[in-house]
Amino acid sequence: MGVGSERGVSPVVGVVLMVAIVVVLAATVGAYLVVFTGEQPSQAPQTAIVADYSERTTGNGEYLNLSFESGDTLDRTKLSLAISGARDSTGTDATLTGDPLGTQAPTSITSGVEISIHAGHFSEVGPGEHLDLSEATLRLVWDPKPSTESETYVVYRWPDPSRR
Repeated sequence: MGVGSERGVSPVVGVVLMVAIVVVLAATVGAYLVVFTGEQPSQAPQTAIVADYSERTTGNGEYLNLSFESGDTLDRTKLSLAISGARDSTGTDATLTGDPLGTQAPTSITSGVEISIHAGHFSEVGPGEHLDLSEATLRLVWDPKPSTESETYVVYRWPDPSRR
Protein backbone atom coordinates (compact mmCIF):
# COMPACT_ATOMS: atom_id res chain seq x y z
CA MET A 1 0.00 0.00 0.00
CA GLY A 2 2.85 2.36 0.58
CA VAL A 3 3.96 2.13 -3.06
CA GLY A 4 0.54 3.13 -4.52
CA SER A 5 0.23 6.28 -2.44
CA GLU A 6 3.63 7.53 -3.61
CA ARG A 7 2.56 7.29 -7.25
CA GLY A 8 -0.40 9.65 -6.67
CA VAL A 9 1.91 12.42 -5.52
CA SER A 10 3.67 12.70 -8.88
CA PRO A 11 0.61 13.96 -10.89
CA VAL A 12 -0.32 16.40 -8.11
CA VAL A 13 3.19 17.88 -8.12
CA GLY A 14 3.01 18.22 -11.91
CA VAL A 15 -0.33 20.05 -11.76
CA VAL A 16 0.94 22.39 -9.02
CA LEU A 17 4.04 23.18 -11.09
CA MET A 18 1.94 23.89 -14.19
CA VAL A 19 -0.36 26.24 -12.24
CA ALA A 20 2.67 28.03 -10.78
CA ILE A 21 4.20 28.49 -14.24
CA VAL A 22 0.93 29.89 -15.63
CA VAL A 23 0.63 32.33 -12.70
CA VAL A 24 4.22 33.53 -13.16
CA LEU A 25 3.70 34.00 -16.91
CA ALA A 26 0.45 35.91 -16.37
CA ALA A 27 2.10 38.19 -13.81
CA THR A 28 5.03 38.83 -16.15
CA VAL A 29 2.77 39.71 -19.08
CA GLY A 30 0.63 41.94 -16.84
CA ALA A 31 3.67 43.81 -15.53
CA TYR A 32 5.01 44.21 -19.06
CA LEU A 33 1.73 45.73 -20.27
CA VAL A 34 1.51 48.14 -17.34
CA VAL A 35 5.08 49.35 -17.82
CA PHE A 36 4.97 49.78 -21.59
CA THR A 37 1.46 51.10 -22.05
CA GLY A 38 1.86 53.79 -19.42
CA GLU A 39 -1.27 55.57 -18.36
CA GLN A 40 -4.68 55.05 -19.84
CA PRO A 41 -5.53 57.26 -22.82
CA SER A 42 -7.70 60.20 -21.91
CA GLN A 43 -11.12 60.56 -23.43
CA ALA A 44 -11.99 63.39 -25.80
CA PRO A 45 -14.45 65.96 -24.51
CA GLN A 46 -17.99 65.85 -25.84
CA THR A 47 -19.43 69.09 -27.17
CA ALA A 48 -22.24 70.28 -29.41
CA ILE A 49 -21.20 72.88 -31.98
CA VAL A 50 -23.47 74.58 -34.50
CA ALA A 51 -21.96 75.98 -37.70
CA ASP A 52 -23.38 79.00 -39.51
CA TYR A 53 -21.92 79.11 -43.02
CA SER A 54 -22.37 82.17 -45.23
CA GLU A 55 -21.81 81.73 -48.97
CA ARG A 56 -21.68 85.43 -49.78
CA THR A 57 -19.17 86.54 -52.38
CA THR A 58 -19.11 90.24 -51.51
CA GLY A 59 -16.86 91.98 -49.02
CA ASN A 60 -14.43 89.49 -47.50
CA GLY A 61 -16.36 86.57 -48.90
CA GLU A 62 -17.59 83.49 -47.14
CA TYR A 63 -17.29 82.98 -43.43
CA LEU A 64 -18.00 80.26 -40.92
CA ASN A 65 -19.26 80.93 -37.40
CA LEU A 66 -18.90 78.16 -34.84
CA SER A 67 -21.22 78.37 -31.83
CA PHE A 68 -20.51 76.16 -28.84
CA GLU A 69 -23.99 75.12 -27.70
CA SER A 70 -23.49 72.55 -24.92
CA GLY A 71 -21.26 69.82 -23.59
CA ASP A 72 -17.98 69.64 -21.74
CA THR A 73 -15.89 72.72 -21.01
CA LEU A 74 -12.99 72.79 -23.48
CA ASP A 75 -9.50 73.99 -22.58
CA ARG A 76 -8.56 76.31 -25.46
CA THR A 77 -4.85 75.55 -25.01
CA LYS A 78 -5.54 71.93 -25.99
CA LEU A 79 -7.51 72.83 -29.13
CA SER A 80 -6.40 73.67 -32.63
CA LEU A 81 -8.13 74.33 -35.94
CA ALA A 82 -7.15 72.53 -39.12
CA ILE A 83 -8.69 73.81 -42.35
CA SER A 84 -8.03 72.30 -45.76
CA GLY A 85 -9.54 73.08 -49.15
CA ALA A 86 -10.06 76.82 -48.56
CA ARG A 87 -9.35 79.05 -51.58
CA ASP A 88 -9.39 82.68 -52.55
CA SER A 89 -11.69 83.97 -55.30
CA THR A 90 -9.08 83.17 -57.97
CA GLY A 91 -8.91 79.50 -56.92
CA THR A 92 -5.54 79.73 -55.15
CA ASP A 93 -5.23 77.59 -52.02
CA ALA A 94 -5.62 79.69 -48.88
CA THR A 95 -3.71 78.76 -45.73
CA LEU A 96 -5.02 79.47 -42.25
CA THR A 97 -2.46 81.79 -40.67
CA GLY A 98 -4.49 83.51 -37.99
CA ASP A 99 -5.60 81.94 -34.74
CA PRO A 100 -9.38 82.33 -34.42
CA LEU A 101 -9.40 80.28 -31.22
CA GLY A 102 -6.66 82.29 -29.54
CA THR A 103 -8.09 85.68 -30.47
CA GLN A 104 -11.81 85.02 -29.98
CA ALA A 105 -12.26 82.32 -27.34
CA PRO A 106 -11.62 82.42 -23.60
CA THR A 107 -9.25 79.88 -22.03
CA SER A 108 -12.25 77.78 -20.93
CA ILE A 109 -14.69 77.37 -23.80
CA THR A 110 -18.25 76.78 -22.62
CA SER A 111 -21.77 77.17 -24.00
CA GLY A 112 -22.37 80.50 -25.69
CA VAL A 113 -18.86 81.03 -27.09
CA GLU A 114 -18.76 81.91 -30.80
CA ILE A 115 -15.79 81.89 -33.15
CA SER A 116 -15.82 83.43 -36.63
CA ILE A 117 -13.51 82.17 -39.37
CA HIS A 118 -13.14 84.65 -42.22
CA ALA A 119 -10.74 85.98 -44.89
CA GLY A 120 -8.63 87.82 -42.30
CA HIS A 121 -7.39 84.47 -40.99
CA PHE A 122 -5.95 83.36 -44.34
CA SER A 123 -2.68 84.55 -45.87
CA GLU A 124 -3.49 84.19 -49.57
CA VAL A 125 -6.75 86.18 -49.59
CA GLY A 126 -5.65 89.61 -50.78
CA PRO A 127 -7.45 92.94 -51.16
CA GLY A 128 -10.34 92.73 -53.60
CA GLU A 129 -10.54 88.93 -53.29
CA HIS A 130 -12.91 86.89 -51.18
CA LEU A 131 -12.61 83.65 -49.24
CA ASP A 132 -14.16 80.51 -50.77
CA LEU A 133 -15.00 77.79 -48.21
CA SER A 134 -17.32 75.78 -50.49
CA GLU A 135 -14.87 72.86 -50.73
CA ALA A 136 -13.18 73.38 -47.37
CA THR A 137 -13.05 70.97 -44.46
CA LEU A 138 -12.57 72.19 -40.91
CA ARG A 139 -11.47 70.02 -38.02
CA LEU A 140 -11.41 71.11 -34.40
CA VAL A 141 -8.68 68.94 -32.89
CA TRP A 142 -8.22 68.24 -29.18
CA ASP A 143 -4.76 67.21 -27.95
CA PRO A 144 -4.83 66.14 -24.29
CA LYS A 145 -1.08 66.59 -23.83
CA PRO A 146 1.31 68.98 -25.53
CA SER A 147 3.59 66.27 -26.92
CA THR A 148 4.04 64.64 -30.29
CA GLU A 149 3.46 61.18 -28.83
CA SER A 150 -0.06 61.68 -27.49
CA GLU A 151 -3.22 60.81 -29.34
CA THR A 152 -5.32 63.60 -30.77
CA TYR A 153 -9.07 63.61 -31.27
CA VAL A 154 -11.29 65.41 -33.75
CA VAL A 155 -14.06 66.85 -31.56
CA TYR A 156 -15.83 68.61 -34.45
CA ARG A 157 -15.74 68.39 -38.23
CA TRP A 158 -17.38 70.71 -40.76
CA PRO A 159 -19.09 69.91 -42.97
CA ASP A 160 -20.45 66.65 -41.70
CA PRO A 161 -19.00 63.95 -44.02
CA SER A 162 -22.51 62.67 -44.74
CA ARG A 163 -23.42 66.04 -46.31
CA ARG A 164 -20.79 65.92 -49.05
